[in-house]
Amino acid sequence: MTNRVLHVFTAMNVGGAETMILNLYRAIDREKVQFDFLVHTEEIGYYEQEILALGGRIFRLPYPRIKYIKTYQKQLYRLLTQNKFSAIHSHAHFFSGFILEVARKVLIPIRAAHSHTTSDGKQLTLPRRVYQLYMKSNLLKNATHTFACSMTAGESLFGKSAKTIVLPNSFNLQAYEHVSQRNGGKPVDSIVIGHVGRFDAVKNHSFFLEAFYHFKNKHPKAAAVLAGDGPERDKIQDLIQSYQLQDSVKLLGIRSDIPEVLSMMDIFLFPSKYEGLGNVVIEAQAAGVPCLVSDTVPTDVDLSMNLVTFKSLNDGAKAWAEEVVEIINIKERPGWDERKSHLAKFGYDVVETAKYLEKVYSGY
Repeated sequence: MTNRVLHVFTAMNVGGAETMILNLYRAIDREKVQFDFLVHTEEIGYYEQEILALGGRIFRLPYPRIKYIKTYQKQLYRLLTQNKFSAIHSHAHFFSGFILEVARKVLIPIRAAHSHTTSDGKQLTLPRRVYQLYMKSNLLKNATHTFACSMTAGESLFGKSAKTIVLPNSFNLQAYEHVSQRNGGKPVDSIVIGHVGRFDAVKNHSFFLEAFYHFKNKHPKAAAVLAGDGPERDKIQDLIQSYQLQDSVKLLGIRSDIPEVLSMMDIFLFPSKYEGLGNVVIEAQAAGVPCLVSDTVPTDVDLSMNLVTFKSLNDGAKAWAEEVVEIINIKERPGWDERKSHLAKFGYDVVETAKYLEKVYSGY
């Protein structure tokens, strides 16, 4: 019998959590486990065509706004009772507490909540604090499994007393075996500085562009590439114009060839304001690319290959530009065998993670 698992997201667009689950979906034994998806939008997500091709189903419910929460509850109850799910895996942060409560009432035996971030980005008003406390309590009452991309992300959502399992955002390691690796020690003037991530305020692209502006003032042949898309795209384009960087910054859009995109870079800048982990930094290390990362990112992201340098955003963009020069002059870069060994050691082999989740979803 195939166990059907319902994953709950806002939308199935490109993002760290969504990409992780698709990596697992591709790797898991789909004769034993099949994934279905509940999304809260009418928008056709980036991954939906592939989901359908892999045998998954997509269910849609309206976004659960507070004044319609009773209606949403009835619709969710109906969805869960009309379909036989062996497990539900919610990626809805605090709202997972509500979703898993309904799932428990309809007797779904495996109920997982997953934390992918250290903050939901919402202003912490008194009503918001009450909401968070209520949902945290609900999560601990109704979840049979609590997962997180890092211990910091787990403690943020579930508390320190929860028996949270850190489930690394694993991926296909072989995709990085044959990517061309740019050599350290090349002339600083001609380096390529890059970033991969959603064009969202939390990713801090404005800081990235300011740092690149300072760097390019001293190294005019340098270039930058930004892969991704999102609500801040217009702002990013305006900043590129403002800094007069039109000829040296390329916006690559949403890409499916991330290993190849990373291999274009001499250094990866990741000035996020906060992260649950920052999985693209893991992928950059898989590609052998040195990374300059904000110290708001959990230290779990460093795989001990001398490829990650943490720096405070408070140091300012100019100091980040100067740090790039220091990093790029390091000539030693780990080869594939070393990188693969570290990635596997830290749990980033998607094949092994898929085997583990097959057992969880089957109730073992």
